Amino acid sequence: MEKNKTGKYLKYAVGEIVLVVIGILIALSINNWNEEQKSIKKGHEILSDIRENVEFNTIQFQEDIEITKQVINSIDIVLNNIKVSKIYNDSLGKHLRRVTYWETSRWKSSGYKAIIANGVEIIESKELQEAIIDLYEITYPEIAEYTRLSEGNFPTILPKWLELIERESTDFENYYEHKSRPFDYQEIIDSRMFKSILTFLRSQRVVDIQLRNSAIEKNTELIELIDSELNK
Repeated sequence: MEKNKTGKYLKYAVGEIVLVVIGILIALSINNWNEEQKSIKKGHEILSDIRENVEFNTIQFQEDIEITKQVINSIDIVLNNIKVSKIYNDSLGKHLRRVTYWETSRWKSSGYKAIIANGVEIIESKELQEAIIDLYEITYPEIAEYTRLSEGNFPTILPKWLELIERESTDFENYYEHKSRPFDYQEIIDSRMFKSILTFLRSQRVVDIQLRNSAIEKNTELIELIDSELNK
């Protein structure tokens, strides 16, 4: 009789323990699910921020490209004049000034910084992880590095340039309103060095446009990946 009671109590106790364990497991499962949902939500918020950044960057790069095209156009006008027309006119002044202008490299990166702070694993898609890292650690830095190298060449060119060209004082808010004037236009026409400098500056601008166009293409691809992820 006593053994039967003990057996019943033991079964009851085991049943209680099983119920407690099941309850704990369910609670842990719910907690893990909640944490996972929070992580997914945070990842989506970061992706939305990156999307906004990349859209802004595309617009910025497009504006940079348009300005650089204007610089190339000014270089072509000056080259054509010293090779063909060989007659100075006042309108050349603004083009002589523009040819030395270089657009800087800048972009938004708050979303990428959030990924670094939270860990790249906050983004579930491996493809997205790689695309974002490639954009911010390879594509964008290539633009910055090329700009740095190109601007670094100018101190070598500047002394030779200033021997031939007189520059007005600089007001960067109205940069295109300023002009540069030749000391002796015939000397510029005869100068092979001047033509070489212009050709070199032109080639640099062409490469710069290519790099920014490549970045725009990758921006578009990344936005498509983000939209696909957010619309799941």
